[in-house]
Amino acid sequence: MIKFFRHFRQGYISEGKTKKYVLYAIGEIILVVIGILIALSLNNWKDATVQHKEELQTLRQIREEFSANLAQLDEKISMRAAMVNAGTMLLTYHDDPSIIIPDSVVVYLARTTVAPTFDPITNDLISGGRLYLIRNLELRSKLSKWPSDLVQVTEEETAWIFILRNNYIPFLYQNYPVRNINAAKWNRLDVVQTMLMDKTSTTPNIFRSSKEPVDLEAFLANPKLADILSSVVSSSLFAKTQSESLRKNITVILALIDSELKAK
Repeated sequence: MIKFFRHFRQGYISEGKTKKYVLYAIGEIILVVIGILIALSLNNWKDATVQHKEELQTLRQIREEFSANLAQLDEKISMRAAMVNAGTMLLTYHDDPSIIIPDSVVVYLARTTVAPTFDPITNDLISGGRLYLIRNLELRSKLSKWPSDLVQVTEEETAWIFILRNNYIPFLYQNYPVRNINAAKWNRLDVVQTMLMDKTSTTPNIFRSSKEPVDLEAFLANPKLADILSSVVSSSLFAKTQSESLRKNITVILALIDSELKAK
């Protein structure tokens, strides 16, 4: 093909047909440009196809991860709601000893001595600078804000763990048979089961409650207990509220992903 075009050029030059040569040269340049444009278009189409497949794969992965995160977060919200209820009931017993239900005290204590933590599945989409794969700007914005939204919940969890380990548990060791609380957790409640990685795992009844009598009225009347219980309720309620806001963000992200997947 190159020899063919060269033959024409040489022919026009040797015959002195300058005008035809110029026109031919222009035509040849146009053909070259068209060829380059076609090659670029094919390359761009190939890149767009690859990027489209990567986006679909990324969207499906994010959807799977955020669905798992939503299920885990719902468990933690439920646990925090139980903590708020248990702490409130114990404070009610403190304020009015006449309504104390003895068997419920250890149950409420067991529910208030847990530390539900949200440990979401994360990928390198943001840290790896791969957000450009997501073409939906609203979804991209939501995903970029996810780490900062998550901090709002984890900060409250950290604050509660500090109170639990440094104030609440030491107080209970001094004023209540902690053995009874552990027995209630493992033998009578779903607290432990909820926190296990394998939800189908069965837990043995390995704890027995203490036979020593407990003066519940004196224990519940302790003003320091009331102060700690107020922290239980306040911290749990705040973490629950933050978690519910995070839950809304997750549902919006999942809805946007579903919309994108249906459109592709």
